[in-house]
Amino acid sequence: MPQASQHQTKRGSALLSALFIMTLVAIAATAMSTRLQLDIYRTGLTLTSDKLYLASQAVTFWAMDALSIKNIQFKVSDKSGDLADFPPHLQHLYPDVVMKGKLYDMQSQFNLNNLQDKKYHLLFFKLLENMHIKMSTAERKLIIDAILYWISPYQPGRGHDVYLDFYMKQNPSYLPAHQPMQSISELRLVRGINTGLYRALSPNIMVLPEITPININTASKTLLMSLGNGLNGAQVEEVIRARGEKGITTMEKLAELLQKLDLPRDQITIESTYYLSVATVSSGDLNLVTYAVIKRSKDHQGHVTVGIVRESLNTI
Repeated sequence: MPQASQHQTKRGSALLSALFIMTLVAIAATAMSTRLQLDIYRTGLTLTSDKLYLASQAVTFWAMDALSIKNIQFKVSDKSGDLADFPPHLQHLYPDVVMKGKLYDMQSQFNLNNLQDKKYHLLFFKLLENMHIKMSTAERKLIIDAILYWISPYQPGRGHDVYLDFYMKQNPSYLPAHQPMQSISELRLVRGINTGLYRALSPNIMVLPEITPININTASKTLLMSLGNGLNGAQVEEVIRARGEKGITTMEKLAELLQKLDLPRDQITIESTYYLSVATVSSGDLNLVTYAVIKRSKDHQGHVTVGIVRESLNTI
C-alpha cells in the first residue's frame, strides 16, 4: 500500500477514535448533569416536604392549646361537623406556606370498637336502620356479628368457621384482625360490608382505642335518632333545642333530658375525650394533610391533660 494511503488511514482511525471518545464524554457529562438535576430536585422535594410537615405542626399545637383550656366546651359549627377553624391570621405564619386546619369531635360519631360492649349493639343496629339501605333485621345482626368477630381477640383452638373461610377464599386471601380497628377503612374488609353500606356509614362512624360514649352536643341527627331504643323526629328536635348554640353544659340538665327521653346515661356524654386535628398545608404545587388524634383528659381536681394518641400523613 502506498505510504500516503497508509497515512490517511491512520488519520481516519485517529479521527474516529477521537469522535468516539468525545461521544463517550458527552454521554457521561449528560448522565452526570441529569443525575445532578435529579438529586437537586429530590433534595428540594425532601426539604419542602419537611417544611410542610413542620408547618402542619402549628395546626396541631393550636388544637392542643385550645383543648388545654380547662372549661372549654365545643359545639358543631357547621354541617361538616368541625368545631373550630385555624385562625386566618396564622395561616401564613410559616414563610411560603399556606396553612389551614380544623378541629373535630371524634365522639360525635359511633366508635366501631364500642361493639366489644354488648350494650352498644342496639345503638349500632338502629344506626344501620337509619341508613335507608334495604337490609333485613337478620342482615343487620349479621353485620354486627361480623364486626364483633373482627375486633374480638383470637381464640386458640377455635379452628375454621364461616368468617375465616370467607376471608381465606378472597383474592387475595387475608386473616381477620382480631383486635380493635385502627382505621374505619378496615370496615371495608369485614364480611357483609359492601361499597354502598360503607359509604352510607362512613360519615357517622369512627374508631378509637377505647370504648367511648356519644357526645350528645355534637352528634348528628342520624346518630341522635339511633340513641336508646330509637328517637323519633320530634324527640331529636327536642335534643337539638336543648343543646342550643352553647350545648348542654351541666349534668343536671343532661340527666333531666335523658330521663325524659329514656336514654342510657353511660352511653352519652357532654364532654368528649377524643378529638381530631386536620392540617392542610401547601407550598407551590405540593400539598400535605396531617391528621392528629388528640386525647383530652381531666383528673378529679379538674386539671386538663392533652396528648397526641397517633398522627398520620395524607390518610387517617
